[in-house]
Amino acid sequence: MQDVELPEHVLNEAVTRVGDGPVVMVNLLTFRDSPLYADGFADRKSSARAAYYEGYAGAFGQIAARLGIEYELVHAGRQLLTLVPREPESWDDIVIVRYRSLADLRRITETEDYARHAAPHRLAAVAAWRFIATRS
Repeated sequence: MQDVELPEHVLNEAVTRVGDGPVVMVNLLTFRDSPLYADGFADRKSSARAAYYEGYAGAFGQIAARLGIEYELVHAGRQLLTLVPREPESWDDIVIVRYRSLADLRRITETEDYARHAAPHRLAAVAAWRFIATRS
């Protein structure tokens, strides 16, 4: 299994390197066969996709709204196929989100609500992940 954590120091370094201004985050996601929640987590979802889209994305949106942070879901969909390279590279879904700044994303992930209500769903759902920052 690949590392699906986003360590605070990695995000802090990215905020410094990326600087101010809009940023688009690309998520390449492989879901678990079934969600793997920590013992005692009450808001379990029945499938990994539900854990990600209902649990994680739902909680994330609520936290962002409470903080007054706007973001835009640009795209969320299943990978059809990879044309190049020809060798197999498989992701279940690709999710693209635009933020006013990477610092906005960090503000969300720093909250206790994120740690308690959003992150457990993402960790339960995702088996492999790439998280890429881009800007026009």
